[in-house]
Amino acid sequence: MSQQRHPGVDVDAVLDATASCYLRFGVAKTTAADIAEAVGISRATLYRRFGSHEAIFLAVLTRESRAMAADAEVHLALTEDPLERILEGMMYSLSEIGRRPVHAAVFGGDSAAWAATQAIRVEALRRIGEDGVRPLLDSSISDGTVSEQDMKDLVDWILRILISYAAVPGPGAMAPADVRRQLEAWFLPAFEALFGRERSARVRH
Repeated sequence: MSQQRHPGVDVDAVLDATASCYLRFGVAKTTAADIAEAVGISRATLYRRFGSHEAIFLAVLTRESRAMAADAEVHLALTEDPLERILEGMMYSLSEIGRRPVHAAVFGGDSAAWAATQAIRVEALRRIGEDGVRPLLDSSISDGTVSEQDMKDLVDWILRILISYAAVPGPGAMAPADVRRQLEAWFLPAFEALFGRERSARVRH
């Protein structure tokens, strides 16, 4: 997410202050005035830098998600099988959403529905997802066996699944084993069908 630079505004300080306010007040109750006061700037300056409160929220979510994606790459470094990699990546992301304070604040409590609606629109999150999925389908994307739209649809579906599990965890919150069982039963077969086209392309070549 790119915003025009304004002298005297430390972007990281704003995002740090926003994250701190989310943890103190909750996402839904945090105001632009809270953030501006925490940074030591006026609301007018804050809005000139970011444009809207929603833009600040999306910037915080993007920064936190990039950090989580980097950690996921380390976690999955030794996992080579594409099906296992995508399943473990989704399970890791869900566990981290609950463990990381800012993600937990964003997708928990009264803000969950609003946060989910906002998050699904974040282009940066889709790029993060594409960076993880593209290598699994790279040769078939290159030869046209799997289209760019196939890959984008898969990333969109993964994001929607992750956000729904995070924001609406189910009665009494679903245990990780139940989430894994559902993903194995209903999500992986669809991904396996797409990856089957990848395998077929490799055999033909």
